[in-house]
Amino acid sequence: RPKEVYLDRNLLTLEDNELGSGNFGTVKKGYYQMKKVVKTVAVKILKNEANDPALKDELLAEANVMQQLDNPYIVRMIGICEAESWMLVMEMAELGPLNKYLQQNRHVKDKNIIELVHQVSMGMKYLEESNFVHRDLAARNVLLVTQHYAKISDFGLSKALRADESYYKAQTHGKWPVKWYAPECINYYKFSSKSDVWSFGVLMWEAFSYGQKPYRGMKGSEVSAMLEKGERMGCPAGCPREMYELMKLCWTYE
Repeated sequence: RPKEVYLDRNLLTLEDNELGSGNFGTVKKGYYQMKKVVKTVAVKILKNEANDPALKDELLAEANVMQQLDNPYIVRMIGICEAESWMLVMEMAELGPLNKYLQQNRHVKDKNIIELVHQVSMGMKYLEESNFVHRDLAARNVLLVTQHYAKISDFGLSKALRADESYYKAQTHGKWPVKWYAPECINYYKFSSKSDVWSFGVLMWEAFSYGQKPYRGMKGSEVSAMLEKGERMGCPAGCPREMYELMKLCWTYE
């Protein structure tokens, strides 16, 4: 992997319109001049006014994780740029988040959805083999390069595990996507590749329901109570039965 993580701001051109935004700032489309080619990129730009050192630390932590990953089903980082703002520069996935794409493209066939979630599973298998937990796997964080090519993104909550660790223990409950989390994450703050598998089941449910929100209209506490009773989300309309059986396997725990 290239040692040079810091990019030259002069080689980066940003478009005006935003691809998205969050509490960290915005994401914009841009172009980075590589040695021989101009690469289309997505640039995560930190808010300046939020003079919050934690935001910068989080961005650098995310960059540090991404720098160590090299897989066709994971969004690649080009580098970071310290200029008018801190920027994380990544390869562009033109079709955007899986949930939004499926909401707008109801014609996508089962076989195509199976292909995409299988690619996500291959990216996650690589992540587990590399001793990382993602902790934010959801359809909104799967980006489409084409209708037949998905990549995992958003490593802001991801953690590297040491060789002797099987899970990461969070110190405090953060702003967590609880509807994607296994019971042990909520109850014991424990995150492992197994809890990523639970999230993958929720992602599958989102994909086969064409981007619907999981546990719609329920509070996090209500979801926890439902799961404790052994209840699970139902099979999405038209979803192949064996795919729903696979989701339920993702949602089993001791």
